[in-house]
Amino acid sequence: MSTRTSELRATLARHPFENCFVDLGGHSADKALIALTDAVHAAQRDMNAYDWITQALPGATLKPALAFGTVGELYRSYTRPAELGRLKEIWRS
Repeated sequence: MSTRTSELRATLARHPFENCFVDLGGHSADKALIALTDAVHAAQRDMNAYDWITQALPGATLKPALAFGTVGELYRSYTRPAELGRLKEIWRS
């Protein structure tokens, strides 16, 4: 039964960017990440994250600690752990 549980967890794996949200409001994590990347490239790093999310992904709710920050801080809160994960994978290889 533990093998089956492991398989179930593998199929239900969450996108890491979902950890920044209370609710994605029906949007996919990939769409949210693309919208965030577009905002960073459009020089909106200093924009309030709450204001940005209400415009870019209506219905989505950021975790409170991230909603009070900027778009740049939200971007860093996702990319830093992701980069650390990639670095760990390189070390294991």
